[in-house]
Amino acid sequence: MKTNNFPLNLVKYTIIDLIKHLLYWPFWWYTNGFLITLKIIGKRILIAWHSLALDVWFKNIFRPMYGQYDAGSRIISFFMRVIQILFRLAIMITITIFLSSLIVIYLILPIFTIWMLYNSYGR
Repeated sequence: MKTNNFPLNLVKYTIIDLIKHLLYWPFWWYTNGFLITLKIIGKRILIAWHSLALDVWFKNIFRPMYGQYDAGSRIISFFMRVIQILFRLAIMITITIFLSSLIVIYLILPIFTIWMLYNSYGR
């Protein structure tokens, strides 16, 4: 007759499961975890693009503002839109560079952590 020792089985399977997770974690971090991070960052960049409405500004660059179709209003409208596009594009580039640096940090963080642990406890 087999005895069912619940506490012993609980500890045994918990330790086995913990070891599996610790061994699988680096593979997940650089495969599925990285893909999830890329999707999130890509959505954030798309949200920034839509919130800055750059596509609308590019589409309407030659359309005069306020329905004024004389030459002076067209020139003023064009240059004001160019200034707006340049300013919004600079913001978009800044956001993209910041979010891209987060991707690099995501990739380097585990290696840096292991290196710091090795240097602090390895000596």
